[in-house]
Amino acid sequence: MRAMLFGLVLAILPALAGAQDLSSQRDYSDPAQRDLLIACKSGDRESFPGKTLGEVFGADWPVQPVPSSADAHSSAQLLERGPMRWPSGMDFQNAYIVVAVLVGSDGKPLRAEVLCSTGMGFDTSVRRHAMASTYAPAEVDGKPITSVLVRVVSFRPSSKSRLQKPGR
Repeated sequence: MRAMLFGLVLAILPALAGAQDLSSQRDYSDPAQRDLLIACKSGDRESFPGKTLGEVFGADWPVQPVPSSADAHSSAQLLERGPMRWPSGMDFQNAYIVVAVLVGSDGKPLRAEVLCSTGMGFDTSVRRHAMASTYAPAEVDGKPITSVLVRVVSFRPSSKSRLQKPGR
Protein backbone atom coordinates (compact mmCIF):
# COMPACT_ATOMS: atom_id res chain seq x y z
CA MET A 1 0.00 0.00 0.00
CA ARG A 2 2.80 2.42 0.91
CA ALA A 3 4.61 1.69 -2.33
CA MET A 4 1.42 2.42 -4.29
CA LEU A 5 0.85 5.68 -2.39
CA PHE A 6 4.50 6.68 -2.91
CA GLY A 7 4.16 5.94 -6.65
CA LEU A 8 1.00 8.06 -6.83
CA VAL A 9 2.76 10.99 -5.13
CA LEU A 10 5.69 10.69 -7.56
CA ALA A 11 3.26 10.70 -10.48
CA ILE A 12 1.45 13.82 -9.24
CA LEU A 13 4.51 15.92 -8.29
CA PRO A 14 5.63 16.71 -11.87
CA ALA A 15 2.10 17.86 -12.74
CA LEU A 16 2.04 20.15 -9.70
CA ALA A 17 5.50 21.48 -10.48
CA GLY A 18 4.37 22.25 -14.05
CA ALA A 19 1.44 24.35 -12.82
CA GLN A 20 2.66 27.93 -12.83
CA ASP A 21 1.24 31.00 -11.16
CA LEU A 22 1.61 33.15 -14.27
CA SER A 23 0.89 36.88 -14.06
CA SER A 24 -1.44 36.61 -17.05
CA GLN A 25 -3.75 34.32 -15.06
CA ARG A 26 -4.34 36.58 -12.06
CA ASP A 27 -7.29 38.81 -11.18
CA TYR A 28 -5.77 42.16 -10.21
CA SER A 29 -9.02 43.48 -8.75
CA ASP A 30 -7.95 41.33 -5.76
CA PRO A 31 -5.59 43.55 -3.72
CA ALA A 32 -3.45 40.54 -2.75
CA GLN A 33 -2.28 40.13 -6.37
CA ARG A 34 -0.60 43.55 -6.45
CA ASP A 35 2.44 42.44 -4.47
CA LEU A 36 3.10 39.05 -6.08
CA LEU A 37 6.25 38.83 -8.18
CA ILE A 38 5.67 39.00 -11.93
CA ALA A 39 5.79 35.44 -13.24
CA CYS A 40 6.67 34.73 -16.87
CA LYS A 41 6.90 31.35 -18.55
CA SER A 42 10.31 29.73 -18.42
CA GLY A 43 12.45 30.95 -21.31
CA ASP A 44 10.51 34.19 -21.88
CA ARG A 45 12.26 37.55 -21.93
CA GLU A 46 11.32 39.36 -18.72
CA SER A 47 11.08 43.16 -18.69
CA PHE A 48 10.88 43.53 -14.90
CA PRO A 49 12.69 40.59 -13.25
CA GLY A 50 12.18 40.42 -9.49
CA LYS A 51 9.46 43.13 -9.49
CA THR A 52 5.76 43.14 -8.66
CA LEU A 53 3.07 44.96 -10.66
CA GLY A 54 2.68 47.23 -7.63
CA GLU A 55 6.31 48.27 -8.10
CA VAL A 56 6.00 48.61 -11.89
CA PHE A 57 2.95 50.91 -11.78
CA GLY A 58 3.81 52.54 -8.44
CA ALA A 59 1.76 55.62 -7.51
CA ASP A 60 -0.19 55.40 -10.80
CA TRP A 61 -2.01 52.37 -9.39
CA PRO A 62 -3.79 53.41 -6.18
CA VAL A 63 -4.28 50.89 -3.41
CA GLN A 64 -7.50 49.07 -4.09
CA PRO A 65 -10.34 48.62 -1.62
CA VAL A 66 -10.80 45.19 -0.08
CA PRO A 67 -14.01 43.56 -1.37
CA SER A 68 -16.71 42.81 1.21
CA SER A 69 -16.84 39.18 0.03
CA ALA A 70 -14.86 36.81 -2.18
CA ASP A 71 -17.18 37.36 -5.15
CA ALA A 72 -17.70 41.12 -4.73
CA HIS A 73 -15.00 42.06 -7.24
CA SER A 74 -14.48 41.68 -10.96
CA SER A 75 -11.43 42.28 -13.09
CA ALA A 76 -11.06 44.82 -15.86
CA GLN A 77 -12.21 43.48 -19.24
CA LEU A 78 -11.05 43.99 -22.80
CA LEU A 79 -14.05 45.19 -24.84
CA GLU A 80 -12.48 45.95 -28.22
CA ARG A 81 -8.98 45.41 -29.55
CA GLY A 82 -7.16 48.43 -30.93
CA PRO A 83 -5.33 48.33 -34.27
CA MET A 84 -2.22 46.19 -34.42
CA ARG A 85 0.75 47.20 -36.53
CA TRP A 86 3.61 44.88 -37.34
CA PRO A 87 6.93 46.36 -36.11
CA SER A 88 8.80 48.18 -38.85
CA GLY A 89 11.53 46.12 -40.51
CA MET A 90 10.67 42.85 -38.77
CA ASP A 91 10.10 39.58 -40.55
CA PHE A 92 6.86 37.76 -39.77
CA GLN A 93 7.41 35.33 -36.90
CA ASN A 94 5.52 33.76 -34.04
CA ALA A 95 5.71 35.78 -30.85
CA TYR A 96 3.70 36.01 -27.66
CA ILE A 97 3.81 39.16 -25.57
CA VAL A 98 2.30 39.59 -22.10
CA VAL A 99 1.19 43.18 -21.56
CA ALA A 100 -0.14 44.78 -18.36
CA VAL A 101 -2.61 47.62 -18.90
CA LEU A 102 -3.50 50.00 -16.09
CA VAL A 103 -7.21 50.64 -16.66
CA GLY A 104 -8.76 53.68 -14.96
CA SER A 105 -12.07 53.63 -13.11
CA ASP A 106 -13.57 55.21 -16.26
CA GLY A 107 -12.33 52.28 -18.40
CA LYS A 108 -9.64 54.32 -20.17
CA PRO A 109 -6.14 52.82 -20.45
CA LEU A 110 -3.70 54.90 -18.41
CA ARG A 111 -0.48 53.03 -19.08
CA ALA A 112 0.73 49.79 -20.69
CA GLU A 113 3.88 47.82 -19.87
CA VAL A 114 5.24 44.70 -21.56
CA LEU A 115 6.00 42.10 -18.89
CA CYS A 116 7.15 39.04 -20.83
CA SER A 117 7.75 38.09 -24.45
CA THR A 118 8.98 35.25 -26.58
CA GLY A 119 10.60 37.61 -29.07
CA MET A 120 12.21 41.01 -29.21
CA GLY A 121 11.10 44.10 -31.12
CA PHE A 122 7.35 43.98 -30.37
CA ASP A 123 7.16 46.14 -27.22
CA THR A 124 6.25 49.47 -28.85
CA SER A 125 3.65 47.91 -31.17
CA VAL A 126 2.04 46.02 -28.29
CA ARG A 127 1.96 49.07 -25.99
CA ARG A 128 0.33 51.17 -28.74
CA HIS A 129 -2.19 48.38 -29.42
CA ALA A 130 -3.02 48.11 -25.70
CA MET A 131 -3.46 51.88 -25.33
CA ALA A 132 -5.75 52.02 -28.40
CA SER A 133 -7.97 49.20 -27.11
CA THR A 134 -11.24 49.72 -25.21
CA TYR A 135 -11.82 48.38 -21.69
CA ALA A 136 -14.42 48.04 -18.96
CA PRO A 137 -13.04 48.92 -15.51
CA ALA A 138 -12.63 46.48 -12.65
CA GLU A 139 -15.23 46.73 -9.89
CA VAL A 140 -15.20 46.21 -6.14
CA ASP A 141 -18.56 46.10 -4.38
CA GLY A 142 -20.21 47.48 -7.52
CA LYS A 143 -17.92 50.53 -7.75
CA PRO A 144 -15.45 50.96 -10.63
CA ILE A 145 -11.79 51.08 -9.60
CA THR A 146 -8.43 51.61 -11.25
CA SER A 147 -6.87 48.21 -11.77
CA VAL A 148 -4.53 46.23 -13.98
CA LEU A 149 -5.53 43.87 -16.76
CA VAL A 150 -2.82 41.48 -17.93
CA ARG A 151 -3.31 39.85 -21.31
CA VAL A 152 -1.40 37.89 -23.92
CA VAL A 153 -1.01 39.36 -27.41
CA SER A 154 0.08 36.99 -30.15
CA PHE A 155 1.82 37.73 -33.42
CA ARG A 156 1.63 34.86 -35.93
CA PRO A 157 2.54 34.65 -39.61
CA SER A 158 -0.99 33.41 -40.35
CA SER A 159 -2.32 36.67 -38.95
CA LYS A 160 -0.20 38.86 -41.25
CA SER A 161 -3.15 39.55 -43.50
CA ARG A 162 -4.99 41.09 -40.53
CA LEU A 163 -2.00 43.09 -39.34
CA GLN A 164 -1.07 46.31 -41.03
CA LYS A 165 2.48 46.84 -42.18
CA PRO A 166 3.77 50.30 -41.17
CA GLY A 167 3.09 53.04 -43.70
CA ARG A 168 -0.15 51.59 -45.05
